[in-house]
Amino acid sequence: MIKFTIPPHKKIALAFALTLAFMVFMSCSGDNGNNWDDNSSDSSYSSQSGIVDERSSNSVETSSNSIEISSSSIGASSNSVEISSSSVGTSSNSNEDLSLGNAVVVNFNGNDAVITNPNAAEVNVNKANGHVTVTVASSTSTEYNLVIKGTTTNGSLKIYGDFKIAIYLNGVNITNPSGPALNIQNGKRIAVNLVGQTQNYLTDGFGYLSSVGGEDAKGTFFSEGQLIFSGSGSLEVKGKNRHAIVSDDYITIKSGHIKISEAEGDGIHANDNITIEGGTVDITSKGDAIQSERFGIIISGGKITAKTSGVKSHGTTSAKNTSIRGNAQLDINISGNGSKGIRSAGFTEIQDNANINIVATGGRNVAEDGDESNAAGIKTHAAFYLDNGNLTIKSIGDKAKGISVNGNFLMYDGIINIEADDDGIKVDMDMEVKGGSGTVKSIKKKAVDCTGTICKTGSLVLQNGEV
Repeated sequence: MIKFTIPPHKKIALAFALTLAFMVFMSCSGDNGNNWDDNSSDSSYSSQSGIVDERSSNSVETSSNSIEISSSSIGASSNSVEISSSSVGTSSNSNEDLSLGNAVVVNFNGNDAVITNPNAAEVNVNKANGHVTVTVASSTSTEYNLVIKGTTTNGSLKIYGDFKIAIYLNGVNITNPSGPALNIQNGKRIAVNLVGQTQNYLTDGFGYLSSVGGEDAKGTFFSEGQLIFSGSGSLEVKGKNRHAIVSDDYITIKSGHIKISEAEGDGIHANDNITIEGGTVDITSKGDAIQSERFGIIISGGKITAKTSGVKSHGTTSAKNTSIRGNAQLDINISGNGSKGIRSAGFTEIQDNANINIVATGGRNVAEDGDESNAAGIKTHAAFYLDNGNLTIKSIGDKAKGISVNGNFLMYDGIINIEADDDGIKVDMDMEVKGGSGTVKSIKKKAVDCTGTICKTGSLVLQNGEV
């Protein structure tokens, strides 16, 4: 406590000055309410870019008790004014809910988790040490925001609900030795936001079943519903049991940096479409790097690096069509026998300045039933189209092909350069090169093996090896 002695003839003047100052201060505080913490107005989150503007994260909070003036400090009989030495204090705003409405925060801390849940009427949160379960009421029509942060080496997050939700990965590191790190049993749209410049990590454990208690648990980050990734942060996933990121619906990547540093199965696996519009995706897997089990793959932007090592493990594989366009950059390296850089059960199209580099070092795979499969840069079961794209393939494994097409081959524009141990380009139906340029080389067979009625190679330079 600091005491100031006041001469009697100045008591009244000083009392008036202090009273006036105090009234001004209280008036300002009353007008602003709680706006010292002004994240609700100055901070913003863009669902498109995932950038958090945290301009107010270091704002000063002024306590309602920040200035104390004793009721006896001013008076005719008092010779002192008392001001507490702790009268002015500041505290930083953690902004843990990112200034989002309808937010629930899960902050992992070792083998525990701290929960902030102002929405208990519709959101129930239970925890068993570091394992947290969030259940959103089936009757809700509110899109809740779930902010996840902190670190656990023996924890997980499971989510139930029947309405779409948004997840904000805000610097979280989850390892679950006995199952998925993040298991979403909600079949609706799940928006996954990689916050700001945060780094996020998800890791599962070895040996758990892909179905636990009747619920799917197919990988480290599993969702029954659609997954839509955005933001400017990063996410690293390790799939030690099966897949790394898997959805029983579709997966869309708009932005952010997603790294799958290991996957025992597929890197990214979806039952429905997989769409990549931007960001960077870096995958190392034993299974397919990217697989659409029932539908197609559309890559319209971003940079994708894929490296697979398993037998018949492909860079991308789709049950229907594959479309790569819009300045997308793909670098694919496959080493397993029978593997394909790009494999489509439908057609494959490359256009609009897409840039693709494929290296296939695997050879021929012979299955137990006698089925044989050669490695190839691209294998498509319908037509192949190239229009204003750049394609480089080196298929240098034993009997590996450059491009194998069961349908027609049509090239309108672009650049193509192929070197293959087996056929450079093998076409079961017609082939026509209407524009573009490039070189096709076979080491042991034909540069182009076309069995259709039309076989026009245009301006391609063909370099045959042994026939």
